[in-house]
Amino acid sequence: MSMTSIRLPLWLRFVLIAGVAVLASGAGLLAYRYYTHPVALTVAVGSIDGEAAKAMSAIASKLVSINAPVRLTVIDTGTALDAGKTFAAGKADLAVVRGDIGDLSQAQAVVVVSHMVALLIAPPGSSIDGIDKLKGKSIGVIGGETNSKLVDALSKEYGLVREKVFKDVALTDARHALQSKQISALLVVIPLSQKYLSQVRGFFQQGPKALPVLIAIDSAAAIAELLEQCLILEMKRGF
Repeated sequence: MSMTSIRLPLWLRFVLIAGVAVLASGAGLLAYRYYTHPVALTVAVGSIDGEAAKAMSAIASKLVSINAPVRLTVIDTGTALDAGKTFAAGKADLAVVRGDIGDLSQAQAVVVVSHMVALLIAPPGSSIDGIDKLKGKSIGVIGGETNSKLVDALSKEYGLVREKVFKDVALTDARHALQSKQISALLVVIPLSQKYLSQVRGFFQQGPKALPVLIAIDSAAAIAELLEQCLILEMKRGF
């Protein structure tokens, strides 16, 4: 018994070959678009002056304009603390936060956006030239909840009674609180840039000889180490 080979008409063979070529090209195009499609990430960000969200929105726009392989959707949470909470809750892929804020046990640094500095400042003409002279005084803290760990570290290092010394002050109320002597000094944590330093100077009365008094934090290294240890402990608990 022999098998008879079936020969398709020439036109049908052309149609089949063309169909296979179209399918292959379509599959290749879909694969190309899939692998070259930009990756979309959400980033939680917040600051009391709103500048952090503006900066990240500008970065997101730039990524679109240069057709970058990564796109960002900015979630403005209002504060850095809430940005950390949003990230910890799994509601954002990335977050712009300080290393000592919130639960960062599942986080790893991608890029350093800025370096922050803690400043203790007294009004011009103040006799307070050291932290030891702050006992019994009121220190205004801008972003009190955000800076709670720093306040705890300062209280422990210098024997200050937190409830009696440190007082949360809103950004908009800082100038009035200083001028009305509701507070004797101000604690701020800001990026070390001219813009933010100028903003802090604006809290105090201006004049050629009226310069704010910068109070030295003698144990700054020890406090930084303490904050780092707190962060490490949080990360261990997270794992």
